[in-house]
Amino acid sequence: MRIAVIPLTRPTTSRPSITYYSFQTRPPPPSQSLKDSPSSGRPPRPGVVKWAVLKVDATWSAFGKAEPGSWRLRLFEFGERFLDKLDFEESMLKRIDVKSASPIKVPEELPDADRQVAETALAQLKIPLLYPPSVSSAPAAISDLQALVQRRIPLHNKGFWTYLLVAPLTAPFMIVPPPLNSLKANIPFFFCAWRSWSHYQALRGARHLDGLLKTGKIVPEADAALDAVYTPTRTDTNPDPKRPVIVTRDSLGHAMRALEMASDETKDILRAYEQAVNRLR
Repeated sequence: MRIAVIPLTRPTTSRPSITYYSFQTRPPPPSQSLKDSPSSGRPPRPGVVKWAVLKVDATWSAFGKAEPGSWRLRLFEFGERFLDKLDFEESMLKRIDVKSASPIKVPEELPDADRQVAETALAQLKIPLLYPPSVSSAPAAISDLQALVQRRIPLHNKGFWTYLLVAPLTAPFMIVPPPLNSLKANIPFFFCAWRSWSHYQALRGARHLDGLLKTGKIVPEADAALDAVYTPTRTDTNPDPKRPVIVTRDSLGHAMRALEMASDETKDILRAYEQAVNRLR
């Protein structure tokens, strides 16, 4: 596992730095991606949850290709605008795949021989927290990540339980006579179920980070390559002191390439940039 720190703004006396974190874990085996395909028609070995999520993603993508003026396309466009306003930190934490991320402790079910090997490997485990030394430092990188985790855990815990409890209240929308009992009538339930699942995924990611921080597994490490993201800001001969944003959309392109971000993560970091700009207005 590797964590890259990308500060988007300067910290002030009244506001901490707004920072994007890129989390990279081990990729799944090639065969697993085939088993997880939503076109297979049956739940894959990893479980029905991931299979259902892929099904929903495929359905949502199809909405974006619906006929102009249709309710499916209008719903898709509304959903995309809603995602743009959703805290980027939630999407960011959801990207942590807890199953493939570095472990916090050794599984108890391991045999004694394997357990000893696993404990030795865990004792030697160090997760690099890469930060740009020109705009951050080792203590700041760790403290900012700790602060993020402490802010997001209670928020996502509350969001998970709130939407989980509200979801059953939307059931009356589903008990309507034909032809009204279509997908339209199920939208309130699906929305609450999705928001609950989204908060749960972010909560898992935040708790996993919290465990790694508390066990001292995350180690800050200066990365000069990340400094290239901030070169335009440092070389600006007329910097605006009232503009604490220290990146641009163009400079973030360097981070995308250097960290080999997937296409969906490039959308997340650009969304984070836009939100950082809006939060400071």
